[in-house]
Amino acid sequence: MNAMKIKIKNLLFFIFANVLIFLILELFLTFFFIYHQSNYFGPIAKIFYKPEIKKKEIDIYKIRWNRHTQKMIPGTYRHNDVEFKVNSLGFLGEEFSIKNEKGCRLISFGGSTTAGLGNYYPYPKILEEKLHNNNFDCEVLNFGFSGKSLNFIENLLINEAVNYSPNIITIQSNRNAVMYDSYGNSSISPDVISSKFDYYYYKLKMFLFSKIMTYRFIELASKRIISILYDDENKIVSPYRANTYHLKNYFTSKYINQMNNIINFCRNNDIKVVLIKQPRYIDLEYQKILRGLSKEEILNKLLTYQKEKKRDKIDLFWMYTSAIINKSLDEIKLNNPDIILVDPIEEILKYKKEINFLDNDDVHLTPHGNEIVAEKIMLSIFDSVKLLASP
Repeated sequence: MNAMKIKIKNLLFFIFANVLIFLILELFLTFFFIYHQSNYFGPIAKIFYKPEIKKKEIDIYKIRWNRHTQKMIPGTYRHNDVEFKVNSLGFLGEEFSIKNEKGCRLISFGGSTTAGLGNYYPYPKILEEKLHNNNFDCEVLNFGFSGKSLNFIENLLINEAVNYSPNIITIQSNRNAVMYDSYGNSSISPDVISSKFDYYYYKLKMFLFSKIMTYRFIELASKRIISILYDDENKIVSPYRANTYHLKNYFTSKYINQMNNIINFCRNNDIKVVLIKQPRYIDLEYQKILRGLSKEEILNKLLTYQKEKKRDKIDLFWMYTSAIINKSLDEIKLNNPDIILVDPIEEILKYKKEINFLDNDDVHLTPHGNEIVAEKIMLSIFDSVKLLASP
């Protein structure tokens, strides 16, 4: 009897000791990710970060971020005499109900081009107006965030946005995906969802990655080690820092596999996916030549772009990577015929630069450019999705 009690005590002590070690490690790694300004800190960070509310009006470029949620702090902001509102959930726009009360809800994911902070007439806002003008009482929620990439979008969709029951989501993540996701531990290609088991395993991994900092650290560390072991032929030197490398793997498989997983997740939740190609205005003549090449041909140019002498290295990097990502979207569409792929590039680039692009900018669009994107999305939706018209 005493031996049994001793075994139970030892077991309880073992469990307690391991739980304590895990909590200490989790606390340490929470501070580690806070210090390194990571996108996610885990639930322990809530103890140290309280939500802030900015009620006064300040310049839009001074919007403060909630370091725990990685979203904007609610409040009212102004830029060029235009008022911006950030709702209580940290998204641009008015408050919205958690429940999809109208039965027609679109969520637009993307970076600063989706957010539209340059002029605040972004394509999600225009799209909602166009739908209303065509007698469709649909709401379009703007989930665009400056400087956020596809990794951020994937996490936001799976851990939060799906709870708002969208009928359709749109994603434009091209430049930011390359800028933030194509190097180091972000470039290791994930497994593709091909079964119900894969789907639930994928959801579990995304939950653990965003909530459990110990798991997050191990996952990132293992991917970092793998990325370091890649040989030079699979590395692409950054045009900004010579000692920073983007990985070839991102352009051959990681971006595609990640998008496929997002699409499969949406299928399991009865959400229609709209992917949007992103236009760039850099060197139109050369960009037109690139659109006529295969993805493999452009990738080979990207791998050796530092040796080219005729054009600016930064311009070359962005022309090549932009063309590769847009061609990857064609590949994704080919393998997922049920999704919608919107391509506004030719329509936008046929105008003079100042018509569709902001001053000194080759990626952010004017209201006219956003109008083209919104129109393309609306027509594509009408062709592929049955929307319930207002009575």
